[in-house]
Amino acid sequence: MGLTPRRRLAWFTVTAFIAIFGIGEFARWVLVDPAGGPGWWGIDLQLVVDAGGRLAAGQPIYADPRFLYPPLAALVAGPLTHLDFLVLSWVYAVVKVAIAAAAVLTIGRELGRWQQLAAVLILVLCLPFLHDVMLGNANVLLVGAMVPALFGRDRARNGILLGLATAIFAKPLVLPVLLWLLVWRRQTWLGTVVTGLAATVVGVLVTGPGSYLDWIQALLAGSDRFAVPFAGNHGVTALVPGLWLPVAALTTAGLLWVLARRSEAAGLTWAVTAGLLIAPYAGTYSALPLALAVPGLLASAPTFSLAMVALSTIATGFALPFYALAALLAGWTQPGPRVTGWLASLHRGRPLGRQTELQASER
Repeated sequence: MGLTPRRRLAWFTVTAFIAIFGIGEFARWVLVDPAGGPGWWGIDLQLVVDAGGRLAAGQPIYADPRFLYPPLAALVAGPLTHLDFLVLSWVYAVVKVAIAAAAVLTIGRELGRWQQLAAVLILVLCLPFLHDVMLGNANVLLVGAMVPALFGRDRARNGILLGLATAIFAKPLVLPVLLWLLVWRRQTWLGTVVTGLAATVVGVLVTGPGSYLDWIQALLAGSDRFAVPFAGNHGVTALVPGLWLPVAALTTAGLLWVLARRSEAAGLTWAVTAGLLIAPYAGTYSALPLALAVPGLLASAPTFSLAMVALSTIATGFALPFYALAALLAGWTQPGPRVTGWLASLHRGRPLGRQTELQASER
């Protein structure tokens, strides 16, 4: 990516600002008290480990109403209950940094080394990533699993990681991505769905069908309980709870329209952003999937991309719904070939096998 001296200076300034802000934030929350900071360090990871312990002891997995992951998460966490939690949480944090670096190097393989280094620093020191690390959440794993699915070739094997991650850490943010894959990467979508279903079957066989019924009940109760303003919620329900359902409905309708009528890049931006407005509540870490939209926005809206990255330190904590809305508006105008594949065939009344001709005519 060629940069003018002025834009190169701007990106250097933004990188330095995010790095300084991120290091200060991480030190304030964690390094002041490595054993737990102000009580936030690893709390989401602790919920999963505790659920694994309850499963191993034959107790109800969802005895703690804050645990909302599928039973498969508790099954995977079972062997971790015997490890020192502080060590486990720091290893988990290091693994996330490695995933982030690998994702940047995969997506930005054509960038220069200094640009790759800057991208890694921006990602691992941005507020959504640091909060995911601090809380021990799973968004880094989910977003990392999306990289081969969204940016790799259309092959079933590129959906395996996303299928596994979704079966273990099911979250609303995955649903729009699955819709995008269905339109633009059918083989990858198939690999994702088959892998996710197979992993879920394993979970059902080991933990029992009743555990998944308990999970659904916990989700329904959790949606009602957390769709209100509370510390850590920065979504629509944190600002105006009564608007969540209308906003979610409008966002879903807009997503479907973009997937059906706009370009591949526009659809991707909407797919990784819409979950912020559809979910009943959203922490700052919920903005992490937006990082997957940055490569496309850099080409179509470089100035907006610079502002988007620069404001991530503040907007994701205080104005997350508006931050997501701005990304959706930018994504709406992203250029590129229109919808192809089976959906375009249905629109144009063409047989499903004539994709090459259709794509050629679009270009």
